[in-house]
Amino acid sequence: MNWNPAKKAQMLLLEPNVECYEQKALGTGIIPIAGSARAGKSTLMLALVEWAVKHTQRSFYFVGVPDAYIEALPDHIRSKSSNPTMNELTTLRDGIVILDDTAVSMSSRDSATTQSRMINRIAGVVSHLGLTLILTTQSMAGIDLSLLRYTEMAPLVKRVDKMALRVERSEWTEEIKDAQDELHRFNYDRSLYWSVADEQLCKHPFSEWMASDVLSRPFRYLSQSELDSQLFGENKTKQARKKVSSGE
Repeated sequence: MNWNPAKKAQMLLLEPNVECYEQKALGTGIIPIAGSARAGKSTLMLALVEWAVKHTQRSFYFVGVPDAYIEALPDHIRSKSSNPTMNELTTLRDGIVILDDTAVSMSSRDSATTQSRMINRIAGVVSHLGLTLILTTQSMAGIDLSLLRYTEMAPLVKRVDKMALRVERSEWTEEIKDAQDELHRFNYDRSLYWSVADEQLCKHPFSEWMASDVLSRPFRYLSQSELDSQLFGENKTKQARKKVSSGE
């Protein structure tokens, strides 16, 4: 299928200074994809990645996912992709960083964790590192605002549950509601999303390889120790193991 992402998303996905709608692409910034569970966030994220693979020479960093995730990607994407750990995030340069389900690694309600602090601090220097971040989240309330204050953004919205809207971050409530009104007109078709920056309803493709369970639920395939470390932080995980081993 011949398609293009929303205009603002293209501006961030393309390499810097590439011609894009008679402008120069920025090649850096953050693309948050918001939507409830099973709304198609990961499918949209993978569609953006596949488009960028075809239109750029950038590398792709799927942070914190298991090796099985990289192995499930088609050859043309896998050859340009890797799965660095969260601690390696600051070493990455000139590529596209993918953080799937950011509630695991960067909840605004867990600002004391090392991972959250690291991501919050890197927000101000993504342009210096030449990085574009694609983040999927079930709520904009789960993302620390420091990520969104210091860089270009192209927020994309899928279906959001009505109950989730009640606790959405106030700064985003109107945009999320507007997106739901537009998506509701088409019965929340999973191939549609709303681009906040462009104020436009857009469509993205679905390829059969995207249906892989490991790609839609990557944390299910992490080892228990890796999952605990990402959820609770390495220090807390070590402390819990010590208590178990000592019989406390």
